[in-house]
Amino acid sequence: MIKCKNGECPKGKDMCCFSCNEKETCDEVCDMDVETCGNAIHEDQEGDQDAALVEFQQGQVTVLQSIANVVTQKKLLEDQEKQLKEKLQKAMEVHGIKKFESDILNITYVAATTSTSIDSAKLKKKYPDIAEECSKVSNKSAYVKVVVK
Repeated sequence: MIKCKNGECPKGKDMCCFSCNEKETCDEVCDMDVETCGNAIHEDQEGDQDAALVEFQQGQVTVLQSIANVVTQKKLLEDQEKQLKEKLQKAMEVHGIKKFESDILNITYVAATTSTSIDSAKLKKKYPDIAEECSKVSNKSAYVKVVVK
């Protein structure tokens, strides 16, 4: 259930206009977006997480579909980019080209190399004191992970 910090509904309802089933016909309906107005109070209905999920889904259906479309298009474009770069790499190797510049883009061939890194799991197991001494804590921002089925 979503309630409003602004007080009671002029029609006596105990909820935000967004959640009200009469919002389409109400002449006192709030026109603010529930996600950005800053007055919405999201409450679980006696721990009923299912109701909160249904309410979330109904309120965000357009955003959810748009994200799914964008993620799908992005994946297709990334796959296409990968295939094109593989073709370009093979052609550059065949012709011995290391760098190509044009008005449209610049391309640089980067040869295969090796790198060295630390196996942190092995370090923690063999030398836990050193691993602890050399560890640092970093704050990470909250984010939303989206997987399109």
